[in-house]
Amino acid sequence: MKRWILPILLSGAFFAADAAAHGGTYKGPGDTVPPGGGGAATPSTPSAPSTPSTPSTPSTPSTPNTPNTPNTPATPNAPTAPGARPTTGGASAGPDLSTWVFWWEFNKDRFLNLKAKVHGKAVSTDAGGALTGLGAGAAAANTLAPTPAQLGEMVDALHRLIEAEDDRDIATGTMISLAKIGLQPDRALEIYAKHLDASVQEVKETAALSYGILGAESAQELLVNLLNDNSEGRALMGNSSIDVRTQTFAAFSLALIAHRSSDETFKQGVARILWDRLSTDESAVKDIRVACVIGLGILDLEEPGEYVGNLSEFLDADRDDQLVLAHVPTAMAKMLRNMPADAPQRTAVVDQMIQIMEGRPKRDAPIRQSAVQAAGLLARAGDLANNQRLFKALEDRQDNGKDQQVKHFTAISIAYVGAATTDNELRNDIIKFLVDKMEKSSTSYEPWAGLGLGVMAFMMRDGNVAGLPNVAMVATHEKFNDTKSPQRKAAYAISLGLMGYDGAKDDIRESMDDLQDSEFRGYAAISLGLLSAGEYKDYITQVIEDSKRDPDLLKQASIGLGLMKDRNVVTTLLKYLAPEDGRPRLAVLSAVATALGFIGDRNSVQPLIETTENDRLTPLGRAFAAVAMGLVGDKEDLPWNSIIAEDLNYRASVSTLVDQASGTGILDIL
Repeated sequence: MKRWILPILLSGAFFAADAAAHGGTYKGPGDTVPPGGGGAATPSTPSAPSTPSTPSTPSTPSTPNTPNTPNTPATPNAPTAPGARPTTGGASAGPDLSTWVFWWEFNKDRFLNLKAKVHGKAVSTDAGGALTGLGAGAAAANTLAPTPAQLGEMVDALHRLIEAEDDRDIATGTMISLAKIGLQPDRALEIYAKHLDASVQEVKETAALSYGILGAESAQELLVNLLNDNSEGRALMGNSSIDVRTQTFAAFSLALIAHRSSDETFKQGVARILWDRLSTDESAVKDIRVACVIGLGILDLEEPGEYVGNLSEFLDADRDDQLVLAHVPTAMAKMLRNMPADAPQRTAVVDQMIQIMEGRPKRDAPIRQSAVQAAGLLARAGDLANNQRLFKALEDRQDNGKDQQVKHFTAISIAYVGAATTDNELRNDIIKFLVDKMEKSSTSYEPWAGLGLGVMAFMMRDGNVAGLPNVAMVATHEKFNDTKSPQRKAAYAISLGLMGYDGAKDDIRESMDDLQDSEFRGYAAISLGLLSAGEYKDYITQVIEDSKRDPDLLKQASIGLGLMKDRNVVTTLLKYLAPEDGRPRLAVLSAVATALGFIGDRNSVQPLIETTENDRLTPLGRAFAAVAMGLVGDKEDLPWNSIIAEDLNYRASVSTLVDQASGTGILDIL
């Protein structure tokens, strides 16, 4: 299940690929994946069909253009095309991982939240007319979500598929989809247990992960046995030692179950398990410890104090690998979300992050990058003193920092502080800072500042706070019009979409004719979708029709139409799923399956079921349809791994997080 939407591969190599049906998503741009800095000892078997995600360029795991998924820690790899399975290549060249596209691709899910829009009340222009923009027409009683009966039909079809086919891609894609839909859990658990001792690495690690996506609390003991590689765990896997990748996936699986649990006792128990393994693991491979740190950060504990303290001491001790320690700052900041703004422990962590940013003591770049990210996450309403300190420290890093990624991350963190604060003077200072840097810094920071303004506006609206002043939106619009670079112009387009600035719609639409850059046009389509520009749905539909040889743009444009709630996009995509002239191209099939899944329209259910039963298609083609069914029927609005990708320092990655070479990292999986 590759996540073709992640252009975040940092491995230092570019990958070309064959598609996999494992369900991957690609979150990043083009074809880049952050190099697996820690890398597990056990090589991962090729991943199942990954479904490309959105972005066109470097973005991927998610929407239209299939981008590459960046890996973090290592040198970037070029993102793979949607559906393609990467093969390693040279080691020095690669995309610039410091660009805004990578951050967007890892974090876009919460801003797009496409499925929630599609599954909300339908909007129509007349009694039975086609759906248009989110703001047009009268709300109808129906939604586009699959019905309970359709969900049951998909589950039955998935079981028929995995029981009839002995194929890696079908096995992995089907297991993940059954977990996402979540119906008939007992049947799914039987499937996972059956595949734990598979001879193919990707299949057994996917089985372990599926327990977590399903949210099976009953699997806690089983997963602990796998994580700890004990005799009980080895018995589950054919009495052989448990490889590092499966142990790592078991850690993530436990964290995912606890994240969804409402039982604080259960959550605290998982926290203890993860901390014990983190603090005692002496493996040369970093993946298990990275998973434990990230896992602690997503547990959403009501009482996180003990583990925040443990992680703070762990970071200060500076005895572990820098790639492991790099995930500690954001994990602590996420855990502190449930702690009162005036809690002394929270202020202590603010002090710790500021000291790291200031170089006291001197730390490697990945840790400083994460401290900058954590600073934004630590901002709280009603805590003016700490918010001011955080802004000052971030402003200083932007002006005086040496590491480019540190400087760039400050734009997003400053936006977080601006959105969180309730002090008008501080907020205005932050808006002025970002507008000034966008307009005249004459550096690569400009698009980051522009994107930061959009993120800030979105978060303010989401928190029921009045949006940015008109002058800031007008300045972003002017910057969009004046910018010639396609990638930078795309940043301002996304920002304007996040702002909801209707005044830019016409210029964004016209720019899609003026700039024939595929990546830019994909992001422009997303922007028009965010702006609910239903008046341009016919134009975007034509872009899709013309994109048969550009799967990334096809996908991005489809997501743009999905954001406009255009029902016709599903009809258009289904034509490509089973063309009259024969088998669809694999890259197109991957893009179409992914787009259908992200849109989540119930009208795609029956055609997808028929595709899984179409003997004329290859197993990989049928696996892609299985992946799409999991996306369409997902019990959650956001992708299951978005909680891991959000505010992740993708520059500090390991192969079990992102692996462009095989598409089998946690964030490569759709």
